[in-house]
Amino acid sequence: MSVHTSPGSDTAPELPYERRRLEDVGYMTCMTLTLLGNYAQTGHFGGPLAYTPFNVAAHLAGPELGGLRYDYRRPKHPYGDKFMLAAGHCAPTCYALWMILGQALYRKHHATGDPRYHVAPDVAMLPVDALGFRRGAGALRTLLADQGLSDHPLFAQAKGRGIRALSGHIESTDLTNDVNGGPSGVGIATAAGKAAFWDIVGAPMGTPKVIALEGEFAMTEGHAQELKTQAIALQVGKRLRIFLSNNNAGIDDSLIGGVVSSKFTGYRLVDQWTSYGWNVLTLPDGHDYDQIVGALRTMEAWDPADRRPMIVIGTTTKGYWPGAVNGKIPGAGDQVVGYPSHPYGMKMNSEYFVALARTFEARYGVEFQGISQGPVTDPRERLIQFKTNIDVVMSVLERDGLGDWLADRLVEIGDSVPAEIPLRVDVKHDPFLDDRLKVANLPAEPQTLTVRNSISGKEKQLKIALFRKAGETAGARRAVSEIVKWLNHVTDNRVLTLAADLSESINLEHGSIWGHYDPESNALGTRLKAAIEEAGNASSAIGLVGQSASLDPDQFAGVWAFSGTYGAFTPLMYLPARVWSQQNQDSRFRTGVLHILAGHSGPETAADARTHFGIFAPQVWKLFPRDQVINLSFWDYNDVAPGYFAAAEIAAREKKVGVIVIEVARPDFRVADRNTFADSDLRAAAKGLYIIRDFAPGQPRHGYVVAQGSSSTFNLVSVLPQLTRAGINVKVIAAISEELFDRQPEAYRNDVLPPEARQDLMFVMSGTRRMWPLRNVGSLTDEYSLTADQDNVWLTGGTEADVIAEAHLDPDSIFAGVQRFAQERPKRLSRQRALLDALG
Repeated sequence: MSVHTSPGSDTAPELPYERRRLEDVGYMTCMTLTLLGNYAQTGHFGGPLAYTPFNVAAHLAGPELGGLRYDYRRPKHPYGDKFMLAAGHCAPTCYALWMILGQALYRKHHATGDPRYHVAPDVAMLPVDALGFRRGAGALRTLLADQGLSDHPLFAQAKGRGIRALSGHIESTDLTNDVNGGPSGVGIATAAGKAAFWDIVGAPMGTPKVIALEGEFAMTEGHAQELKTQAIALQVGKRLRIFLSNNNAGIDDSLIGGVVSSKFTGYRLVDQWTSYGWNVLTLPDGHDYDQIVGALRTMEAWDPADRRPMIVIGTTTKGYWPGAVNGKIPGAGDQVVGYPSHPYGMKMNSEYFVALARTFEARYGVEFQGISQGPVTDPRERLIQFKTNIDVVMSVLERDGLGDWLADRLVEIGDSVPAEIPLRVDVKHDPFLDDRLKVANLPAEPQTLTVRNSISGKEKQLKIALFRKAGETAGARRAVSEIVKWLNHVTDNRVLTLAADLSESINLEHGSIWGHYDPESNALGTRLKAAIEEAGNASSAIGLVGQSASLDPDQFAGVWAFSGTYGAFTPLMYLPARVWSQQNQDSRFRTGVLHILAGHSGPETAADARTHFGIFAPQVWKLFPRDQVINLSFWDYNDVAPGYFAAAEIAAREKKVGVIVIEVARPDFRVADRNTFADSDLRAAAKGLYIIRDFAPGQPRHGYVVAQGSSSTFNLVSVLPQLTRAGINVKVIAAISEELFDRQPEAYRNDVLPPEARQDLMFVMSGTRRMWPLRNVGSLTDEYSLTADQDNVWLTGGTEADVIAEAHLDPDSIFAGVQRFAQERPKRLSRQRALLDALG
């Protein structure tokens, strides 16, 4: 593998860029982010400083030298390059830089009236937003008014637009940034998917490109480690370019000489990336602008046919300061570096802060106000001093034409973002809104279709069976490949799957019409090559669905993605999916839908081993805000298509739904005979809950039995004749999805499960009593329900039949449990009434 060192400072004449301008903006950025920490008395310090030179160079070097091609005025333009501050805690370097850039355009527009310099107030980040650092939007609405500062001229920029809330860790809503960065390397892990998306939709190599920033400590985390394989497997090439800030400093320790003993000399970052097949460039000084711009140019000029991703490992100093001299800060002594510089831990206007400020004053001939007089205790005076000194930094824009140069540079870079790029997809059409995907329009009979590859022209026959005849042997998991296949047929191959090396096992494999994806030889393949990396696969899927090629924010032009594994292992996917859900909620743009397939779920999987036991783990997928995820639990083959496409119809039209979770088990049971059900509708699962057996008329009612899961429901259905013979009159309901049920008309909901029924029900389910399929159930539900954790111990494993019997979900156990529930109904209701009466 190739290791390259980017050009050093001796090659400066070969680099056509204005180094001094970048250095000035860099120093302003360092001083601004330090002011943020000083007056907010919180935040991160050393890390943001270390990233600043690369951050500045990436934003201002220009696309011809490999810098970002973006438009500050339209920072979310789909054809602009994607910038990822994956090291989310280093947000202050971006906030500070964006304030400076915003102020340059603001002052230029104010002076000239030229619309080229105009930035919408809700887009720009301005100096007044410094007051919003680590503050919530609610508090900021009245911040100035509370201190009698609404009409103070210092804060005039807040008029009409307010003060922008700036989170402690960066988010995708922030200007050019395209990631919610920070937790456990999860931000950088999505980079491969972001890059691959543009290959998949047919964009030219490098247009757009992805530039991501991360540190060496975060790169030790599992999500980030898995990125190494993800990116090489997806063959993203130079479209993905990472800058790794290597300063050997984390939060409270060093990496080498701390976490890893110095005696292990073979622990080398460069080797760790070259061994995975990446192209690696190294910078001896990651703060030297010539070296940084040289690396950017090298990557830009790299052979587009080389499908290896690229990383620059730059040696940096955590706690870097442009005015430091040989590790000393004039007037303060030793520079604070390494992990001690991680937090902003200095008191307001401390000696060290003042010393840093003095270097800036000396460099630019400015003077900060009040910093020699110690901490500001009065809230009003603190805001005044804070904004006054932010403006001192901004005054440097008035020197030597820096502000005019910067505004013009931003306009020049912004104007280079193309209005359109050649793509293989129609950006004005959302195929996920196609009427053929509606539940009512799904073909009930097996289909044999002639499909044509839009790239190669090749034709083939395609068979799809969304429904099967009653009595055929096919478990619910067998239908998964069919729904994916139908999606790809209708959308022209816009549904991608990543499922480790068990794609066949969990029935995703055959959802791909044209096989495995390859960016050069099979761009229409939708089965992406993936290692056994649940977190990495989910993160790449998120990178894919989080992009759109549409110029209209209300129009989606992208892909959907499935990532699947054993239900027991899906919690590895939860962290990136949770962060994705937050990102989707806040995005102003239509994005795709992440699908999590919890395959081989339920107690049946303990037949593999207790390590594969999937009853507790899949319940993490309930841990989202209500209505932002749709959970689907299927027991019968013919439930899958109507249940899934009901969810898909919602997700395609309701932006807040960013995640669909499908839970299926391994067994291949006979397809249910719906003619024996109270609700014989083939598409009943689309309603979330449906009636399998209704109360017998004219007989005493014994309560409601709600079933969920594969063996549990199948075995319950098998004992229905026995229950009838025993005179047990219970209503049996299949629970597919509470989220789908919530969206049904009130009349239907009350017919299936009236509100009072929740106090008179039991569950028969393959999940656990720790989390019920329905909310607001009665106080005795736990006592009477049958679940896979019946004895509050882990099952021991064995054959499938052994495990189900041990879980008390075999037919005999279910009959006995329902019989007890029915016979004790008077006692149950009496106990509940007594509890209410005890309240007085």
